[in-house]
Amino acid sequence: MRRVLIPFLLGLHGLGVQSAVAQVTPFNMSPGSPSVPQSGRGPASDPAKQAPFDMRQPGSAPAVAPAPQPAPPAGNSAPFSMGPRNAPPPATGAAPAKPPVAAGAPATRSVARIERPIIPFESIRFEGETDARSWTFHLTQDEAASGATLAMGYKNAVVVMPEGSRLRIAINGEPVIDAPISSPNDIKRVTASVRPGLLRPGQNIIRMEALQRHRTDCTIAATYELWTDVDSASTRLTFAEGATKTLRSLDDLPAVGIDNGGVTTIRVVAPKIYRPEIRDRLLRLVQMVALRGRYAHPVIQVVEADPGPSPVGTIKVAMGLASELRGLVPGVPDAATMQPLTMMMQEPGSIGSTLVVSGPTWQDLDTAIGIVGAQAVNPLNPQRGMVDTASWHWPEVPTAFGDQSFRFADLGVPTQEFSGRRLKAGFAINLPPDFYATEYGEAILHLDAAYTSAVRPGSHVNVFVNGMISTQMTITTQGDIVRRHTVRVPLKNFKSGLNHITLEGALLTDADTRCAPGETLSETNRFVLFDTTTLEFPNFGRIGRLPDLAVLGAGRFPDEDLPTTVVLARPDALNLSAAGTLLARMARSGGRPVRAQFANAASADDDSVLFIGAVDQIPPGMLNRVKVTEHLRMIWPSTPAGDKGASQTASADFTMPLGQVSPNRTAVASTDEVRRRWSDTFQRHGIVQQTIGAVQDWLEKTFSLSLSSLSLEERADAPYAPPQRASLMMAQSRTEGSGVWTLVTARTDRALADEMARLANPMLWSQVAGRAVALDPREMKLQVEPISDYSFVQTQPPSLRNLRLVAANWMSANILQYALVMLACCTFLGIATALLLGRLGRRS
Repeated sequence: MRRVLIPFLLGLHGLGVQSAVAQVTPFNMSPGSPSVPQSGRGPASDPAKQAPFDMRQPGSAPAVAPAPQPAPPAGNSAPFSMGPRNAPPPATGAAPAKPPVAAGAPATRSVARIERPIIPFESIRFEGETDARSWTFHLTQDEAASGATLAMGYKNAVVVMPEGSRLRIAINGEPVIDAPISSPNDIKRVTASVRPGLLRPGQNIIRMEALQRHRTDCTIAATYELWTDVDSASTRLTFAEGATKTLRSLDDLPAVGIDNGGVTTIRVVAPKIYRPEIRDRLLRLVQMVALRGRYAHPVIQVVEADPGPSPVGTIKVAMGLASELRGLVPGVPDAATMQPLTMMMQEPGSIGSTLVVSGPTWQDLDTAIGIVGAQAVNPLNPQRGMVDTASWHWPEVPTAFGDQSFRFADLGVPTQEFSGRRLKAGFAINLPPDFYATEYGEAILHLDAAYTSAVRPGSHVNVFVNGMISTQMTITTQGDIVRRHTVRVPLKNFKSGLNHITLEGALLTDADTRCAPGETLSETNRFVLFDTTTLEFPNFGRIGRLPDLAVLGAGRFPDEDLPTTVVLARPDALNLSAAGTLLARMARSGGRPVRAQFANAASADDDSVLFIGAVDQIPPGMLNRVKVTEHLRMIWPSTPAGDKGASQTASADFTMPLGQVSPNRTAVASTDEVRRRWSDTFQRHGIVQQTIGAVQDWLEKTFSLSLSSLSLEERADAPYAPPQRASLMMAQSRTEGSGVWTLVTARTDRALADEMARLANPMLWSQVAGRAVALDPREMKLQVEPISDYSFVQTQPPSLRNLRLVAANWMSANILQYALVMLACCTFLGIATALLLGRLGRRS
């Protein structure tokens, strides 16, 4: 009897599996349409065979069990489903029910539990006694509704005292993790459950802060030994088993998330990418997706074949004509062959999603791309002067256009009481691309603070701008409440684009001098910084300069009226990936797609050209055009990036602080320069030479004056030679007209794509400035070559006030010319006065 029943039951079980597989829930994610467009063929065109989309929460039982549907006839494609293919997911925390498996069939692969990295960088280092970082992350509706656990991994310095040091994480203002810092040997992992309802669909704000105390030392110098690194690979949100991640529309693009390095990869699958029709549309589309997704670090990968399921932090974008795309990407619906289509598809067996942008003709494809970019630009941000930095720096950074003041409360610096030795508070300010006030003028910091009588005179408050100390306020009394105390911050260290300002209070006390046992654990507050403190910017000159890579870093091209011509050395996948990453980064910085036209080759008639290609693909004359040494063609192929045999002179340039490179000094010192420097050293034998040298050193140290600033000769930029170990270079030079030529190059096309992905990091990208930059292959820093020879470009309506401010900055940088102008004016005034008195006066 068993021999008869078992095969019979297995046969019925197999039929049940076939019926279950045939039940597919059609769902269209294209905007404005609740269902799949009817194509008139296949099972999707029959309303009687369409099951409605189930919007119930995971775990709820279906109201009515759907009747089994017969399998579709062979040859007809099944409609796409955004919902689960099997039974509804189980309740939060329950094990998912396994679907029945037919006899002899392979087991169905289950989707892995959803884990979301949340740190927008490879790691975050908290330094000093107090440090904090805030940013935002996005969740889908399904993720926010499911249970989640927050995991964090960190490692700290051995001198950090675990009894008095805490690491805290808050989500949407509610504390989730508050743990002692006690892992000097290895990465320690801490987990905590997230309260149901705390996470919300869309934007969520996360704040990490560290409070650190030294084990034994109470001095201010010892606070620089305190650090804690939070590991990105170990810090993530893990959702309950059975949770799904469904991107329901284009508004869910920010929920794609990041990988363990803080990167969001936009993987574009397109057919025949060498064609100009595909190239131009692809480079426009990736900018729209990066803007719509608000990604902190977008990286573009272009492929011509479907690479399979997308890993975490990756969105697949299938773009092309429907007739060509259906052979590359499975599941493209029939509607794409009839009308423009922009829709989200869930990848089978994966948590990844695919954005399909297609249509039957090129015009329909342009319409589909326009749908993606319809809401990519936020019109409120340009009006408010805000820069969208929320995905890696919260709150969003405001732009100072002049004659404005900003409260610390609006810049993300709360009122904070402090009981340690070195208080640190940081924020960011954006300046427009035509900012021109680096040689004169001051911003005013109106400080609201208080300190107790325990703080000794000699304590001070330092203000750092972009890592360089700008000013210092010394405390001269014991115990005081400071209201609107004026601290002048020179504009010298500010630049166009993002500027990072740090306020540090170094507090000296008698108790720290004695440093009795347990003194580092003292919680008696000594200092308080109020969030009513304001930073006020004066009116400053605004005029563009050519060349200036800072304009490119701000997401703009020099002339907004004329599009820049983008030229790729080769129309292959690697060069397209590098160009897409660069343009997506510029679009994110500027808040809108760049205005550019694309060509196969540069023409002499082009006013502005952006050339992207490896060094062996650069056409003859291009290096001279952007004032880069021609030896680069021989130096780079013979010395790999990061080669240990590179010259010490080249590596020493990377250790030099930004902004301190001499304008006429190249990155690699030549033999003549070394010989001349040694000759100058031995020529100072006499008293006269030593006296002149001492005066020169005093002028440069006291007034920042050098012989080059007192020269009337026209300053010319020498051909730029990047360090031999540099992995990527960007160089720019003005043309005879009103445009600039820009070159982005690396050793190979593979290195160009990889290093461009590194440069797209927001912390690196904010350093782009000068006439040329070189990327260090190992460290997160750029060598910046300053601008010596430039021309002005009018960016504002003509006005006497702006002209006066521009002239004041120019004359501050050209002191001898200013002195000659003043001498000429005084001479003219004296002659005019003498002539006037000769005609109207009376001789005595």
